[in-house]
Amino acid sequence: MKVNEKLSILFLLEKSKISKDGRAPITIRLTIDGARAEISLGQKILPLYWNQEHENVDLDLHPDKKLAKQISQAVSKAQGELETHFFFLSQQYPEVTSELLKRSYTGELAKEIRCAKETPPSRTLLQVLNFKFSRFARLVKKGDRAETTLDRWKVVKGKIRAFLNFKFKKWDIPLTIIEESLSSDFLHFLQTEQGIQKNTAMKYLKQTKELLTIAENKRWLEKNPWCSFKTTYKQPDRCYLTLEQIFSISKKKLITRLNHVRNVFLFACFTGYSFNELLRLRRDMIFLGNDGKRWIKIQRQKTGNPECLPLLPIVAAIVDSYADDPYCTANDVLLPVKSYHNYNGYLKEIQDLCGIPFDLTTHVARHTFATTVCLDHGVPLETVSRLLGHTNIRTTQIYAKISTRNISMHMQRLEKVLFDMEGALRIVHLQDIVFLPNNEISVAV
Repeated sequence: MKVNEKLSILFLLEKSKISKDGRAPITIRLTIDGARAEISLGQKILPLYWNQEHENVDLDLHPDKKLAKQISQAVSKAQGELETHFFFLSQQYPEVTSELLKRSYTGELAKEIRCAKETPPSRTLLQVLNFKFSRFARLVKKGDRAETTLDRWKVVKGKIRAFLNFKFKKWDIPLTIIEESLSSDFLHFLQTEQGIQKNTAMKYLKQTKELLTIAENKRWLEKNPWCSFKTTYKQPDRCYLTLEQIFSISKKKLITRLNHVRNVFLFACFTGYSFNELLRLRRDMIFLGNDGKRWIKIQRQKTGNPECLPLLPIVAAIVDSYADDPYCTANDVLLPVKSYHNYNGYLKEIQDLCGIPFDLTTHVARHTFATTVCLDHGVPLETVSRLLGHTNIRTTQIYAKISTRNISMHMQRLEKVLFDMEGALRIVHLQDIVFLPNNEISVAV
């Protein structure tokens, strides 16, 4: 029966499915714009008692009047309910199909809507990154974290987007489709398509793994698919200056702009400060200690811990040289540090002028402080770790290398203990060895 211009509802017998007792199931055929969908009425009847012209049971022919009335009411009820469902669907959807009407009538549509409300929407990888980025940005605004680290997360986002576009032709993907194998795919992409060294590529993977851990902790992801993936690094050779090279740089005649950069670099060589720490040095950070010498107190950038350091003569001289500097006075800073880009560029010029065989960077200055200035002159590794602002001594071991000078110094001390003046080996008992305050070793006679 045609209900309106779009909808037609037809009740008919499914004679191909007649049961052994001769009864055929009654089927409802829905037609909307020529597209059909069929629903079982849940009733059966002998074909003899069905009036197809009226699409209902023949009440006059059916011997069981009560059953006939029950079937007739079921047909009328289904007809009314289908028309009602169609009306309300027309108000909610721009287009109502026969399948949509069927799902609405059978209750499947309502179940789907209810499940959609109960099930949280699937998150994507870049949504997690944006969550991480926004929270980190608030910490940067408070001064608890460094803006340079925030900038690194921007780079990570760019790398992830480039990889997703390369592999999936999409700028973002749901967390649910991320598998463990995607980690090796990402690593391969970074190394081959982006030309990135493995150590740097591993850092991007480590940060992506952190995003997946956040998703797992927030219950946006059932389990981190990369939890078993291990980021491995090959420690590169760490360059540092010898005392002779430091002396050569300090005595080189330079033009004004290079002289400023040279002074900042030497300041870092004798304090171990990072570039961002040098950038944030203020005049009120200098104070007079109980020993009568000038000290400097800073808040370490990575740990947030306050740290005090006595000014060595060369550092104090550099500070004094900028006491009346117009830029330092106007900006209330200790050193004329302006641009990281210019700083590195000028260091390259100084490197060439002084004949240094490797690039001069703030990291080289920190390694020089740890190795040449401190370890080579008997400062314990634990103290060096604290001076560098490290919370883990293993990190310090990366910065501080045992130089040949250091080895020579300790072997000379060992030689004095084990051999006499003529070079003959002597027996030394442990109780005879005396350790002096300046790390010298003596043998009790």
